[in-house]
Amino acid sequence: MTVKQLAISILMSICGISIAQDIHFSQFDETPLLLNPANTGLDHEVRAIANYKSQWQSVNAPFKTIAISVDGRLLKKKKNHLGVGLDFFSDNAANSIKTTQVNLSISAMILLNKNNLLSAGLMGGFVQRGMNTSANTWSNQYNGLTYDASRPSGEITQLSNFNYMDLAGGIQYSYGSNEMYMTANNAKKVNIGVSVFHPHQPAYSFYGNNTRLYTKFVFHGNASIGVKNTNLVLKPSYIVFIQGPTKEITPGLTFQYLLQSASKYTAIKKFTAISLGCYYRANDAAIALVKFEYNSCAIGFSYDINLSKLRTVSSTRGGYEISLRYAFDQYKRGSTTSRFL
Repeated sequence: MTVKQLAISILMSICGISIAQDIHFSQFDETPLLLNPANTGLDHEVRAIANYKSQWQSVNAPFKTIAISVDGRLLKKKKNHLGVGLDFFSDNAANSIKTTQVNLSISAMILLNKNNLLSAGLMGGFVQRGMNTSANTWSNQYNGLTYDASRPSGEITQLSNFNYMDLAGGIQYSYGSNEMYMTANNAKKVNIGVSVFHPHQPAYSFYGNNTRLYTKFVFHGNASIGVKNTNLVLKPSYIVFIQGPTKEITPGLTFQYLLQSASKYTAIKKFTAISLGCYYRANDAAIALVKFEYNSCAIGFSYDINLSKLRTVSSTRGGYEISLRYAFDQYKRGSTTSRFL
């Protein structure tokens, strides 16, 4: 058996073991609606984000995930606001297991004062999940010398696709103070949130049995801290996923360098910044990140360096991820009443 065939067998085994786990992106700050419905409409008047992730390039059939989200804020002239969002993702695991999901989320944002905001959100979605094993190869089809497709695999290949409705909810606290200009750079922003996905534990099985999708708990936080009288902004963040017997812990730090601050009133000058960051997904991977932001747009690139036991077949090549973001924030211009308007 070749190394690539062995790798595919291992990865397919992992799919079977982790069949009740959710997808995740390394750039979790660029998937706010998948992180917490309370992020819907938060910080931006209108926001659109596209994500693409490809894992396990060292094997024949990499895992590929695409996500797109759009969200915005309503009642912008009121003290309190509503947010509405729509997100979609498609996940193709080793050209075998395919998952497609569409979610609608809403949120309420309560402005406690000019520095403090509390938000809460709900999400409802529809999921379609299918499997096609016709192109797979199995260890039982190895005859001792070569791969023989005519040999029986010993695997169940007739599997039933299934659909289910999904639910989620979450809350988040946000704090912001001071102005962020290159002459001062003394702004501080903090977000801390918790969310719950699949509280109803929907049926989740290709075999039609009573297997249920584990409820997922998400704990997350991030901060943006300007280093006074410099062009540097420190952005620490963390995320913790707990889903059944599995747990994922990812802390990290991004250094943002401000190339140019935005004009407060005239919009002649455009906000421009470049960021470099590093994250560590416990017992799995190190993540390197670079991001460029100009005015309302941002592009990010990250790469996972595999550090788990799979590195023997992945050659430490975990995968790469690209994010594109457009955020329209005209309503903030000239605002002095709140850090969140």
